[in-house]
Amino acid sequence: MTPWIQTIIALSIVVLAAIVVVYQATSAMRGKRSKLGSCCAKGCEAPKQAGPKPERVAFFPSDMLMKRK
Repeated sequence: MTPWIQTIIALSIVVLAAIVVVYQATSAMRGKRSKLGSCCAKGCEAPKQAGPKPERVAFFPSDMLMKRK
């Protein structure tokens, strides 16, 4: 392949990726569903399951643990 064909293919991939990102950004700004921003540094958020809630733990300061006279 000639260098011009490789350049055209590479530029078309970059332009296509830019179009997809702009489309997702405009969808997110309009309040519609978008994949943009749905993932974070820890990975994509898993759907929440309607299981039993974990037991709530309450912490008290140590001076509240002693009996008052």
